[in-house]
This record gives sequence, C-alpha cells and structure tokens, in this order.
Amino acid sequence: MEDNIIIKRPVVKDAFGIWTLIKNSEPLDLNSKYAYMLFCTHFRDTSVVAIDPDQDDKVVGFVSGYRPPVQPDALFVWQVVVDSSMRGRGLAPRIIIDILEREYNLDINYIQATVGPSNKPSEGLFRKLAKYYDAKCETSVFFSKEDFGEGDHEEEVLFHIGPIKRG
Repeated sequence: MEDNIIIKRPVVKDAFGIWTLIKNSEPLDLNSKYAYMLFCTHFRDTSVVAIDPDQDDKVVGFVSGYRPPVQPDALFVWQVVVDSSMRGRGLAPRIIIDILEREYNLDINYIQATVGPSNKPSEGLFRKLAKYYDAKCETSVFFSKEDFGEGDHEEEVLFHIGPIKRG
C-alpha cells in the first residue's frame, strides 16, 4: 500500500488525537483522555498510532493493546480504530502487524481480542490476521450481555488466535 502514513509507538502528544478519533468513531467505547495517555506511556510497546502527514498530522489509526499478566506471550487488542478516510485500505491489520513484528514483541505467540457479534468488520479483521499468521482462530463468549448490567451492551466474544507463525 503506497501512502505517507507514519506508523509508530504512541507518545503522550498523540493522546488527544487518539481520543478525538475514538470519540468520532461510534460505536467504540470512549475512555478518558487520561486512559489514552496511559496507553501512550505504560502500554506504548503494545500499542500503535497511525499519523497522516497529508492531513496535518491527523491521527488516522490506533490500536491499544497489552500483554495479559496471566498470558504474557499474548497480545490482547483492546481497541482498534481507523479513521473513516482510511477504511478499506488495509490499515487495521497493518498496524496490528506492526506491533507484533517489533523486535521486543517477537515472543508474542497469540493474539486475543473481544468483539461484539454485530461488529462484522472487527470479526473479519481478526480472521484475516489468523490467516496471515497461519494460525488457528477460536472463539468463545468472554463477557455475557448480563455481565454489563443494565443497558444495551451486547456480549463480547473472545477471539483467541495462535500460535502465530512468522516469516
């Protein structure tokens, strides 16, 4: 894909742009600005930001991720967001692959994420990643609708992909 997109580990100055992107990307859950600052510091090795210099350095993509303490050889993808101007161009898998291919993350063997049943684009993204890494993709309910209490939050299905095969 030919473009000028800059893909990098996030830093604090990216946090407001990340927050703005997610705020404008319903139905994603918007976290506090502080939470995004933490992802840009404490979790920057397992997160990524995509910047478009052709749009005044606008944040056009973001993945927040972390290594679950009970499975440090996994990348848990918390949020994936791509600006509407960039959708359909393969940016989402590209930025997740960027995290996984960083030298200090080569010991990650599994990808995990939760996806609501109505979120077909995210489901497709994780199935595409499983195929890219020639890995098994298993799903199971992680949080039931009832776990969220009152409201209309649907269940969250865990995608467990791996072990991933590189190169």
